[in-house]
This record gives sequence, structure tokens and C-alpha cells, in this order.
Amino acid sequence: MRSCLICESDQLRSFFEGRIRMGSFGKLSESPQTVTECARCGARYLPPLMDDVGGYYRDGAYRDDLDQGNAIEKYFELTDDDQPYRLDILGPHTVRGRRVADVGCGAGPFLDLVKGSASGTIAIEPNEAYHDSLRERGHLVFGSVESLLSAGEAPADIAVSFSVLEHVENPREFLVGIRQLLRPDGRLLISTPNANDYMLELCPEYRSFFYRKVHLWYFTASALTRLANLSGFSRCDVQFKHRFDLSNALLWLRDKRPSGLGNIPLNVHLNNSWRDFLESSGGSDYLYAILQA
Repeated sequence: MRSCLICESDQLRSFFEGRIRMGSFGKLSESPQTVTECARCGARYLPPLMDDVGGYYRDGAYRDDLDQGNAIEKYFELTDDDQPYRLDILGPHTVRGRRVADVGCGAGPFLDLVKGSASGTIAIEPNEAYHDSLRERGHLVFGSVESLLSAGEAPADIAVSFSVLEHVENPREFLVGIRQLLRPDGRLLISTPNANDYMLELCPEYRSFFYRKVHLWYFTASALTRLANLSGFSRCDVQFKHRFDLSNALLWLRDKRPSGLGNIPLNVHLNNSWRDFLESSGGSDYLYAILQA
């Protein structure tokens, strides 16, 4: 990449060089890879390590690399618990009687959650393994934003896109497309890993876990806001959200590997203070943002 695909600046510099994660934990690239940073917009970029990025997601190879497979029930098992939390960020009242589109919806757990109150649900998902099930559950299904727009469908009031932005080849084109499928007063809720994740500084070994084959782009809060503005959104309100407890951080320091939640019994107030510290200082592991069309 000779110039930034987001802001077109040629002020690119190497930000990270080293082996990166190629799938699930422990699978590392054979050779060092380079993540570049744009000095103008702040976005960071890892060149694709797959020959066909679109095909990588359409045929399910992405989930195979993560050892998760493409079984629908497995998808629900991994993601169902996240959906009420996401709806709370958006506001349950905001979807009632409105048309909701989920871009990169996977098997569609968020759309299942809001289907009872939304006036219509649109599933946009490149992996065709999920399409029949999505249709059977009453969602309107498209393989891409482009196919929805070309079909002349009525616009959506609300769009969501969780943990997708980091995977796409051109994030600006991606958000421009979502902007086009929204009504003039529509809103988009997105999420993506935080490029200023505190663990990157706390534990150097975490870097080869954080940078990974399946993520082409890495955003700080300011870089995400800049991207939203360049994509035609009038406002971007970023929230810092941390998903893991202090136990996970301590075990990363000791064992140099992820451990999940609760493997060291700690006082709930201590864990809450850890999470509050990271979210208030901008060092959380995840970013959520509400974009106004």
C-alpha cells in the first residue's frame, strides 16, 4: 500500500514488525509481518496474507482458521451472550418499529434478538453457509451491501456491524456503503478492537496475539472518528468497552497466553475498578461507536 486507503496520505510508517497470529492461539506466522500506520488519520494496516479476501469470508475459511467452524449452533454458543449488551449500547427503544440491518451478521443472533420489536430485519452476510437459516428465521438476506443497494430495497433506519470493520479491505468504502443504505437520519453502531489496548504495553508477548491474519485494520478512537467523518457520517460518538477481568491480565503476564475470565478468584470490586480504569483511560480492549448519518 503506497498511500492510505482511508485518507489517501502517503505518510506511512512502520508501526509494528514481528510474527503475528494466523488463527487460534499458538498459530504464528513463519516470518515477521509489518503493520504500518498512517501519520495523517492514524489507521494501522496489515497487508492481506490471503490471496482472495472476499473469498476467505464467503467460503468460511476464516472461521476454520479460528478453529470455530461454520456450524450455526456453534456460532450462537460463541456469540449469543454478547447481543443484549450490544442492544443496551444502542438502546432497546431505538429499534422498536424500525428497520434494522446487520452488516456482517454471521448467523444472525443480534437480528434474532430485535426481530420481535423491529419492523423488519436485514441480514447482510458474505458466508453463504448461514443464508438458508437466516431466511428461515424471517430475515431478508443479502450477500453484500452492494447487492442490497442494487436490489432497490427500502433504506434501513438503523444499521449495526460488530467486529467486521477490521476485516474489510477498504474501511472507507465499507462505511460509505452502509451510509447509503441508511435513511438520512439513520444511525450505525459499530465495534472493533481498540488499537490502544492497554495490554499491548503491559505485556509485549500480547502483541503477536493482538496482530493477526484475519484483521487487516486497527483503529484508535481518534482514527475511527476520522474514518467516520471521511465516510460521510456527521457525528461519531466512541465508547471504550473492556470485556476481560484483571485475572486475564495477570495470567497474560505470568503465562503469556489468554485465559478467559475468572481463573484467579478476585474481589468483584477489584475487577470493576480494573475495568473502570481501562475504559476511563482509553485502554480498553474494544471500541463501540454510534455514527450519525
